[in-house]
Amino acid sequence: MYTAEDILMERERRVEFQEKLSEKYKMSILVIRVNYPGINKDNDISQGITVIIEQILSELFSYSINYKIMTTTAEGPIVIMAIDKTARDIKSITLDIEDKHILGRCVDIDVYDENGRGISREDFGLGMRKCFICDDIAHICVRSKKHSLDEVEEFIKNRYLKYMEKFYGK
Repeated sequence: MYTAEDILMERERRVEFQEKLSEKYKMSILVIRVNYPGINKDNDISQGITVIIEQILSELFSYSINYKIMTTTAEGPIVIMAIDKTARDIKSITLDIEDKHILGRCVDIDVYDENGRGISREDFGLGMRKCFICDDIAHICVRSKKHSLDEVEEFIKNRYLKYMEKFYGK
C-alpha cells in the first residue's frame, strides 16, 4: 500500500523522466493516467481503463510513436509516449477522447511539446474539465473533497463496467 508521499515522489520521478525523454527525442510527450481517487490507484479498474485508452491512442498514432512505456507506480498505471507530431495536433485528438469517449472522463491525457511545455484545454479556448458527478469544475470538487472516495470510485467502476458490457457483453 502506498502513501500520499509515495504518490508525490513518483510524480516527481515521472516528470524528470518525461524531461529526459523530451531532451532525447525532441518531440511531443503524451502521458495517460487514470483519475482514480485515493492512494490505491493500482487496481483492476485503473489497469483496464489504462490499457483501453493506450490501445486507442497507439492505434491513432501508430506511425508516429518513437517510444512507449507502460508502467505502474504509486501513481497507478501510466503510459508515456514520445510522438513525432505537433503537441497541438496530439492534444486536439486527446481532447476528443477525454470529452467524448465513455472512459474519457476517467483519464487525464497530458500532452507536452518538444520543450516540455504542457498543452492545456485553455490553449484551445476550452474551459476546465467538469466533475463527472456534479458537473462543477473538477478541480474545485477535488480540492474541497465535495464527493466521497466511494462516490468517485463507483462512478469510475460503473463507467468501466458499462464499457466492458457494451463491447464484450456480460
